[in-house]
Amino acid sequence: MKIAFLVHDYDRRVGHGRYVIELAERFSREHEVHVFAHRIAETGNGRIRFHPVPALRATAMTTILTFPFGSWWRVREAFDIVHGQGLCAFSLDVATAHICQWAWFEALRARDGRLRGRDRLFRLFVGRWERALYQPARARWIIAVSEKVRAELARYYGRKARVVVVRPGVDLARFHPARRLQSRVVVRRALGYAERDFLLLYVGALRKGAAEALRALALLPDAQLLLISGSSARPYWDLARRLGLGERVRFLPPTDRIEDYYAASDALLFPTVYDAHGMVIWEAMASGLPVITTRAAGAAEVITHPEDGLLVDDPRDVRALADCARWLQEDVAWREAIGQRARARVEAFSWDRAARETLRVYEWAMRT
Repeated sequence: MKIAFLVHDYDRRVGHGRYVIELAERFSREHEVHVFAHRIAETGNGRIRFHPVPALRATAMTTILTFPFGSWWRVREAFDIVHGQGLCAFSLDVATAHICQWAWFEALRARDGRLRGRDRLFRLFVGRWERALYQPARARWIIAVSEKVRAELARYYGRKARVVVVRPGVDLARFHPARRLQSRVVVRRALGYAERDFLLLYVGALRKGAAEALRALALLPDAQLLLISGSSARPYWDLARRLGLGERVRFLPPTDRIEDYYAASDALLFPTVYDAHGMVIWEAMASGLPVITTRAAGAAEVITHPEDGLLVDDPRDVRALADCARWLQEDVAWREAIGQRARARVEAFSWDRAARETLRVYEWAMRT
């Protein structure tokens, strides 16, 4: 099979990029694999062929609006399958829906009461483009990363046929409870945390739920919060100061060693307002870390509250978030048991499984 992947960034530090890397490396063992990307951070195992795609990367919108023209210009030879990640082309054999833009903006509007001007503009252009791309004439098959996304595509775009849920995998070797023995003490010492400190971790875009995490921390006088994100921290620093959180809050930039921070923490606090899947939830669970998140995350579909994770219905319910954290803080044995069950739950979701299920979609696409 001759397969072409289209993705903005072929980079493990980016969700879409990590998804393509994991699949491309597996498929390249038996198939001819080409990757079309604007930024190529690694060249992998030597079996994958790479093709740079021109795009204007000034903003997220310019990337989304210009990359499809570049990919149209570069993808000239015939492929059995052209597999794009979201808005990467004008037509695709298979598209992975990593998000439903319209649902994302509706979630923001519901939480904040209104959309910011640039969000309204983004929805006007990108939301409508996504609606057009996800019609059967342009994307013959769609892989939804969760049942949540499949339902959103049907609700907002009317797309129901040939939509298959294939959950992303997680690197079960990299994210492993054994790393706590290797990294916990070292990382805590480097960051200035004592072993007795109850450390909550937030990973990802701050806009998704960092404000709620900070407000929950204000109800937990003996807890610490570490936030790792590429987002601008300034407004959240201001909020932390207004809440009187002082030195109990720390912001760090993205890291290639995120697994060490899972190992150093006592729980993941991720009160997301919207997440099509939630890779950080997967990674934390694989690391044996208890997760506090919301039912607005696609990954919450496989969590059984309170057996292998803690779920809050409303991301704005900071008291419920704080209560969950307090239970974990006060009952160490229960905290460890949840972490163990979380690991057992996600062991079924390896990248090998995701690759097999994706290949099955390719076979269906080639027959229809």
